[in-house]
Amino acid sequence: MNLSFRAWLLCLGMAALTACQQKNTKKEAASLLPESDNEDVARYMQQFSGVGALSDSSEPTAPKDALAHFKYPADLALDLVLAEPQVVQPVELSFDHRGRLWVVQYHQYPYPQGLKVSSIDNYLRIKFDKIPAAPPQGVKGADKITIFEDTDGNGTFDRSTDAVTGLNIATSVQTGRGKVWVLNPPYLLAYPDANNDGIPEGPPQVCLEGFGLEDTHAVANSLRWGPDGWLYGAQGSTTTANVSSSVSKNIAFQGQAVWRYNVDTQVFEVFAEGGGNTFNVEFDSKGRLFSGDNGYNRGPYFKQGAYYQKSLGKHGPYTNAYTFGHLPSMPLTGEKKRFTHSLVRYEETALPERYRGKMIAVNPLLNFVQLTRFATKGSSFANVDEDKVLQTDDRWFRPVNIKTGPDGAVYLADWYDSRLSHVDPRDTWHKSSGRVYRLRSKSGNRPVPRFDLSRYTIPQLVTLLQDENKWFRQQAQLQFANRADRSAIPALLPLLRSGNPQAALEALWAIHGSKGFTDDMALEALAHQDPYVRSWAVRLLGDGKAVSVRAGEGLERLARKEQHPEVRSQLAATAKRLPSSVAVPVITALLKDNKDAEDPDIPLLTWWAMEAKAETDREQILAMFGNSGLWQNKVVQKTILPRLVQRYAMPGGEANYAAVARLLALAPSKSMVKILIDGLSEGLRGKDINALPPVLAKAIQPYQAELFGAPLALEVKQGNAKATAAAIKTITDTKAATRHRLAYIRIMGETRQQQAVPALLKVVTAAGASAALKQTGLQALQYFSAPEIGARVVAAYPQLRGDEDVRNAAIDLVASRAAWAAAFLDAIETQKVISPADVSEQAARKLQLLKDEAITTRVNRLWPNVKVATAAEKNASMARYVKIIKAGGGDVGKGRILYQNNCGACHRLFDAGGAIGPDLTGYDRDNISSMLLNIIDPNADIREGYVIHRVITTDGRTLEGKIVSRNGDAITLQSLAGKDMTLPASQVKEMKAQPTSIMPERILDRLSEQEVKDIFAYIMKK
Repeated sequence: MNLSFRAWLLCLGMAALTACQQKNTKKEAASLLPESDNEDVARYMQQFSGVGALSDSSEPTAPKDALAHFKYPADLALDLVLAEPQVVQPVELSFDHRGRLWVVQYHQYPYPQGLKVSSIDNYLRIKFDKIPAAPPQGVKGADKITIFEDTDGNGTFDRSTDAVTGLNIATSVQTGRGKVWVLNPPYLLAYPDANNDGIPEGPPQVCLEGFGLEDTHAVANSLRWGPDGWLYGAQGSTTTANVSSSVSKNIAFQGQAVWRYNVDTQVFEVFAEGGGNTFNVEFDSKGRLFSGDNGYNRGPYFKQGAYYQKSLGKHGPYTNAYTFGHLPSMPLTGEKKRFTHSLVRYEETALPERYRGKMIAVNPLLNFVQLTRFATKGSSFANVDEDKVLQTDDRWFRPVNIKTGPDGAVYLADWYDSRLSHVDPRDTWHKSSGRVYRLRSKSGNRPVPRFDLSRYTIPQLVTLLQDENKWFRQQAQLQFANRADRSAIPALLPLLRSGNPQAALEALWAIHGSKGFTDDMALEALAHQDPYVRSWAVRLLGDGKAVSVRAGEGLERLARKEQHPEVRSQLAATAKRLPSSVAVPVITALLKDNKDAEDPDIPLLTWWAMEAKAETDREQILAMFGNSGLWQNKVVQKTILPRLVQRYAMPGGEANYAAVARLLALAPSKSMVKILIDGLSEGLRGKDINALPPVLAKAIQPYQAELFGAPLALEVKQGNAKATAAAIKTITDTKAATRHRLAYIRIMGETRQQQAVPALLKVVTAAGASAALKQTGLQALQYFSAPEIGARVVAAYPQLRGDEDVRNAAIDLVASRAAWAAAFLDAIETQKVISPADVSEQAARKLQLLKDEAITTRVNRLWPNVKVATAAEKNASMARYVKIIKAGGGDVGKGRILYQNNCGACHRLFDAGGAIGPDLTGYDRDNISSMLLNIIDPNADIREGYVIHRVITTDGRTLEGKIVSRNGDAITLQSLAGKDMTLPASQVKEMKAQPTSIMPERILDRLSEQEVKDIFAYIMKK
């Protein structure tokens, strides 16, 4: 399925309540739910009947009437080419070698036929009672794939044929290699189609299995043939995978990925991971791969083997535990609106010149289509928004897929539904609508005469490789790959050697598809004048994960002299895939000067190439640093060195620690040592220093102050009693350097030096101690469990509350253990020496994380707003506030002040505000119910990146925070105060995502009716 559709389902919006749906009986609501074999799950899903309707009160506009609602530039025209009942719930479009339009109709969404729900989590990820059998053996679903044909060439599709029916969650289709390829998670199916007519001649072969079904708006999707002949696809954020083919077994990843499958060798692999929310696959004329990210940008330019932004809490870790960073999406100049999109890079000639080479992307959430320019930025791009090329006031318009056709026009699949949100598990989707539009030049439609590229001769296909339209060139490439005919190579060589750069690149791809990519051909391409021919020669050599000595030497020569950033980018990506005998010389050559230091991608790509060899080929990696000149490279200094040391330190082991010692010995200057020490500090966070072997302990002895913050730090961490006693004495010594006192305080907590508790309490309760010392002392005391700690801190609290950071640290401390929390609540309720107003609602909710019934009862009594409202209460609030807001009369100026005081600390709006919660600027703010849902029921759907995890440690602490990194066996949480806490996995007894948002409920209840009108007048202003 195209994940632009998935992304708008993920949006936080919920449309206005409708009277008819408010009157649904419980029985009617239950009938819209999937069958479950778990009573608790069934009860949980039924609770959603209280959150109100998901469709707004409007009726669908008739297809032909809907055309009048669209606005588009004067140089374009819009045609309605298909509509219900011809198509219903279209989720993907594609065109075949005869110019026929294939439409995947996703009727079965949201639940597979024949499965029962056995469990559901707070992200609405579902587990079913079984894995469905592959079609046609399994239960037949309602999905189907239909071919539409223009039989007379007049631009109208006048014939339709259902190619495949009875599918059960089918999201994508492609034709090629004598097969019809269908993505029907958990399977990739290949139906035989030897005569290329699109009608399967028998049951399918299961080529891949293991794509997850937990979230059917996030399943595997978007099949596309790559220029390399592999079949590419994407997978969404909240679905896992453990994919196997006949030769690739158990390739596991947790969502957010672009993957590919070699239909000749049956090899499956993850091409790139992350991307915010990976959906859509688009190749441009140079073979670059793009996809949207369901964020505020226009998505990444995906590089092979790279890692992109990912919500590690909600969507799980990367497959590589040592990424130590990720590449960004392309930066955007334009409106920062939530953009959940499918895209094309338009490289045809039918539309006016101003559209060529630019991105055309759909935004189903906000009902428009955007034109965006690419601006070169090193080896990647920046994006600049130019124009909305299609928009409407019809809120049912949900463009979920976009493709260019053989006529050069742009085709849009419109899901057409007023419902936006997948929060409610009830199947209330509009099941009888769907449209396909064609966006074309105003100067007229340009129908293409009927053709069948499968019947073209080799000379005809060679000519087609030089066509000015990308669509025909890409189809010609597929024909060369279909045939794999070496006799085509002599006809392709003149094109490769011509002065036409694009034709030469097309020829290289066709030669590869024709099985002619030999070493001689690769070496010729590596020396080609066109950088994209060189880049793809590098890419194709690396795909096999091994090269000849000649080809390896060619790669090294190219790396030494190559100037073009995209070629250098691919050299780094390919080095990651190749053996160290080839990879290390290529990496060394890339690092011989500083040309890549400011590139947005190459430094990390180079690091990942080196990381892939860090342990398997440790000696070769270390030998690189025997060259003192390498240490002067800026990429080495800023990116490679700190990560390499961290990489060796995190897993530990004698050989890895010895590698760190060797790097310290090789460092040519103190400044280089500092870089290494900084990386080592990261690598040792949360680790047992006693496990360090003598070789490393000796090597870091001179640098322990830089490494750990104080001169006795290493000895203290290693349990030296004399050093520990001296450090404890320093903690309370008011004449000692503050930086040393702070370092020892932290170390005493991390190493759990029980004898340090009196000194820590003395600092915390001392009248003259600085706020920094008190705050750090309170944080260190969390590592201990003595009852006296809670009692002393509660007693001292009136003196601690004056500084906000210290106050919050004190509350965090007492909230980490039940006994301390009880003492704190006694001081509020019984002794009345602490005001409940000191405790924020977020801090009060943290007390609830202790899962102590008595404490939870007291918290609900003291701070009633932290108690989760019932579905009925939320429903009543929704109805009440809809009425108030619709009455109008709000004052925007007063609303701005109210917003700043009530929301601005957490949410950015109109280029002002905090970053604790999502930026609201890009949301559908004029949809009253969309905004109300997120205010009244902030727990209904917590955006990725804002999920809070509750962690119980092996020493009894209860912690909370967002997961910001998962490297090696270490997990780093960021508290709401912004403090990072790194824990080794061995210290985590339990870690669970919380079903409650950091945003409190009942915010509007604090305001008068007029204030509610005012704040919404500001939120909804244009």
